[in-house]
Amino acid sequence: MELFGQALGLGTIGLVAGVLGAVIAALATRGQTSTLTSYVQHFAAGLIIAAATLDLLPEALHLGGGWPLIIGFVLGTAFMLALRALLTRFGHGHSHGDEHGHGHGHGDSQTKAVTGVNLRLVVALAVVVLIDGAIIGIALSAGGAAALLIAIALSIELLFVAASTAGSARAGGGSLGTAIGVGAFVAVMMPIGAVLGAVVFAGVSAPVLIAGLGFGAAALLFTAVAELLVEAYEIKESTGTIAMAAGGFLLFLILMMLM
Repeated sequence: MELFGQALGLGTIGLVAGVLGAVIAALATRGQTSTLTSYVQHFAAGLIIAAATLDLLPEALHLGGGWPLIIGFVLGTAFMLALRALLTRFGHGHSHGDEHGHGHGHGDSQTKAVTGVNLRLVVALAVVVLIDGAIIGIALSAGGAAALLIAIALSIELLFVAASTAGSARAGGGSLGTAIGVGAFVAVMMPIGAVLGAVVFAGVSAPVLIAGLGFGAAALLFTAVAELLVEAYEIKESTGTIAMAAGGFLLFLILMMLM
C-alpha cells in the first residue's frame, strides 16, 4: 500500500505539469498556436528520444540485454504499428497530410475539422505517457533512489507533451475546452502508469523487466519519429525548431547527469 501511494504521488507530479502545459498551449492565440505547436513538438520529441536512449535502453543493457531486449523492442514496434494502422483505418491520421494530398485515412480531414483532434497522435502520446509512468513505478519497485528525479525529468517531458497535444488541437480548429481536455487525458496516464508499473513489475524476473524496457523504448522512439516530428514538420520547419529538438534531448541529458 505504501508503494502504491508513493507511485501515485510521483505520478501526480506529472499530471499537474501536464495540465499546466495544456492550459498554457490552449490559451495561446490562434496566430501563435501553429508556430508554438511546432516548437513544442520538436522539444517534446527530443525529450522522448532522450528518455528512450539515455534511460530505458541503458537500463535494459545494464540488466543483461540479450534476446529479451530484442523481443521487447520488436513487440513494442509491432504494437505501435498496429495501433497506427488501426487508428488510420478509422480515419484518425494527420489532417495536414490530407490538405496536401498525402493524408492517412479517408475520414480524417472531416474528423479533425470538427474536433481539432488528431486522435492517432493523442492515443500514441497517451501510450508514451503511460509507459513513462510505468518507468517511475518500476524504479520504485526496484527500490531505486532515483525514482523522484526520474519523475521530475519525465514530468518536464510531460509538460511539453501535453502542451504539444493541446496546441495541435487548437491549431486544428478545436475549442479551448477540447484542447485542455485532450492534454489532460494524456497527462492523467502518468499516475495510472506509475501505479501499474509499481504493481505489475514488483518482483518480476530480470528477462521480463528487460523486455518491458525494450517495449517501452520502442514505443517512445516510434512516437517521437513517426508522430510528433512528422506533424511538427507539416506545420513548420526551421533551424529554430530543429534546435528545439536538440534542446529537449540536452535537457533530459542534464537531468540524468544530476541523478
